[in-house]
Amino acid sequence: MKKLYAYITVILLFSLGWISCQSNNKVNQHLRDSLMATNSSDSSILDYALGLEKLINTYNKSESPVYKKGDYSFYTVIFEKDSLPVIYKEYGDSGNYGSTTKKYYLNDGELVLYIEKLKQSTGGDKPNYDFKETRVFYRNNVFLRADERKAESDSLLNQTPFTLVDASLIDKNQQFDFQRIEDATHTTGEYNLVFNRLDSVSSRKMKLVLNNSSAYQSIFQVTKPDSLIQKIKASPYSYKGKKLNIKYNREGSNMIYQSGALAF
Repeated sequence: MKKLYAYITVILLFSLGWISCQSNNKVNQHLRDSLMATNSSDSSILDYALGLEKLINTYNKSESPVYKKGDYSFYTVIFEKDSLPVIYKEYGDSGNYGSTTKKYYLNDGELVLYIEKLKQSTGGDKPNYDFKETRVFYRNNVFLRADERKAESDSLLNQTPFTLVDASLIDKNQQFDFQRIEDATHTTGEYNLVFNRLDSVSSRKMKLVLNNSSAYQSIFQVTKPDSLIQKIKASPYSYKGKKLNIKYNREGSNMIYQSGALAF
C-alpha cells in the first residue's frame, strides 16, 4: 500500500510539474506574442523614434550645406548609429510660400516612421499660413497606418491631437529617395558643387558662391578671409569649376565661412 501511495504521489507531482511547465510556457509565449504585437504597433514605433531623438547627440552627424534653387532652399542631415543611418532629416523653405520639414526614422536600415510638417501659404495680401503634420507608420517596409493634424498656427498644431487618415487617401507604395539625401549631405552626384565666383558685398564682407550644372548653388558669407579666400580674390579664374572643401557654421539658412581648401 505504501508503495502504491508513493507511486501515486510521484505521478501527481509529475503531473503538477508538467501542468506548471505548460502554464509557464503559455505565459512566456503570451509575453512573446504580446511583445511582438507591441513592437509592431504605431505606439511602439513612436517610442522608438522618441528614443532616437533623446540619444541624437550621441550619434555621428553629417550635414549638408544649404542649397538654393530658384525660390527654394533646403539642407539635409543624417544621423548614424554604428555606421548605419537611423534618422534622415530635410528642412526646406520657400520664403513667403511656406516651409517643410521631413523626418525619416529607420530601424536596421528599414523605414518605420515618416513625419512631414508643412507650413503652407493661404494666399491673400497678408501672409497667412495653414499648418499640417502627417505621420506614416511602416512595418517590415509595409504601410501600417497614417494620421495627421491641422491648425492655423504652429503652437496650436502642437496642441492638436492626431486623427486617423483614411488608408485609401495614402500612397502606400510611396518611394523615398534616401540616396538623394545621402548625395545632398555629402555634396556628391547631383549635388556636387564647384567654385563659381566670389562677390564683394562691402570692404569687409564677401560671398563665396558654389554651384553646379543642375542650377543648385550654395552661398557662404565670408567675414574673415583666410589664405584660400585671398588666393581666390587674387586669381578667381584659376579656381573656376574647382571643388572646394569648406568648413562653416550654419545660422538658420545662412552659412558663415570658417575656412577652406582645394579638394583633391
